[in-house]
Amino acid sequence: MRPGHGPVAAAVLLLMAGVAATCAQAPAPALTAEQQKVLRDVALAKARTELLDRVRELPLRPGVALAEWLARDVALDRALRLWVRTRPAQGEPRQYSDRVCEADARMSPDDLQTQLLKLVEDYPDAATAAGVDAVALKAAAQRWPVLWTTGGAALSKELWPGQPPGWENVTRAGLELARGAAGADAYQALLAEAGRLKVTDARRLREFLDSGDAVRDAVRAEVQRAATVKFDFAPDQVAVAEARLSMRDLLRILTRVHQEQYRGDDFAAADFREMALLPGKEGLTGTGLATPPTGAILRTSYTPIEYNAPQWASTTLTAVGRHAPGDAESSDAAARREAARLDGIDRLRAQVERLVIQKSVTVAEFLGYHQDLKDDVTLFLSAARMTGPPKTRPDGAVEVEVSLPLRRLWEIIRRKMTLEEVEPPADGTPTTAATAPSGKKETP
Repeated sequence: MRPGHGPVAAAVLLLMAGVAATCAQAPAPALTAEQQKVLRDVALAKARTELLDRVRELPLRPGVALAEWLARDVALDRALRLWVRTRPAQGEPRQYSDRVCEADARMSPDDLQTQLLKLVEDYPDAATAAGVDAVALKAAAQRWPVLWTTGGAALSKELWPGQPPGWENVTRAGLELARGAAGADAYQALLAEAGRLKVTDARRLREFLDSGDAVRDAVRAEVQRAATVKFDFAPDQVAVAEARLSMRDLLRILTRVHQEQYRGDDFAAADFREMALLPGKEGLTGTGLATPPTGAILRTSYTPIEYNAPQWASTTLTAVGRHAPGDAESSDAAARREAARLDGIDRLRAQVERLVIQKSVTVAEFLGYHQDLKDDVTLFLSAARMTGPPKTRPDGAVEVEVSLPLRRLWEIIRRKMTLEEVEPPADGTPTTAATAPSGKKETP
């Protein structure tokens, strides 16, 4: 059955876990270096996108999330998005044998608090309107958890050949609409950046731009003609436009608009010449962001479901790793913390091996019959993440809590299971969303 044909609930994927049964599958061809890079980029981009969503949901105070403050100012929201989109990957990306790549992103409360305090200073009006100040932010940050996200990417058939990586399911019209919206946002960001420049000790350029509609419109039109714009289609399906304007061009524009449109007494043309001589300021840069319209993204009509996925597939395991003072010679704090994390992974491994797949078949027993999956399971275990700061016990031992979402483990195991397409249960038995392709059958 192909996506888009037949009723939505007509196909349910039934996975059978016979221990002795094996599915004859040819090994996937090796990825090229270019394909590996594309997968790493897309996976990290998805992790960052989810990280931004998690950040926006964090509470400022009871009933009020960060998103409500960010909604007060487009430039404020853009600034935080740009910062989150540059967060580095945590650890090395994980490349599995089924050509799936995963990458992790992390955000600590301290790092986020430091950045938000800067944004309070840069966008005071939005902070005041939302009742946000340094004291409130520091109090809220004490309640925030360490955020971890994982993004995954796999090679798939291109719907639109030649599209940028990550944009394969976006129509060309959607691509152009996103490009245009990003360009308009970049010009707006460039004006906002210019508005923060100090013209005198007491006045910023923003006040000149706000002196009248004719002044702002004239400056905007001249900036759009003089600025150079570079476009990029990022793998997280965000169009990025970077607009640049030299200080010489900005001075020329302000001088002309002051002469032709300005009617006030607060600014003189000479003020702009002094501003243009600011040390280290050769030009301005504004970055615009835009996503394609929802209607321009092609998706399958429905998502197949799994009837008998184990309950643990949607859960997360936790363990506490411990490193005692006499266990190693190193006195380096980072080395002790890593040793405790590795001990936590060993404890998680024991839990993973005891998980029951179906009919009393454990993961350990299943891997005994499918040795080729062991490397992927070991790689999966390496993704265990520390969920909080290390703790030092009175005896000098270092302890860290590690966690491991189990969804990827299930995706590894089910590759060796028999897939059958069946009718959904008549009694409305709950099912679990799947990512496997619809209609695919594998026989022993």
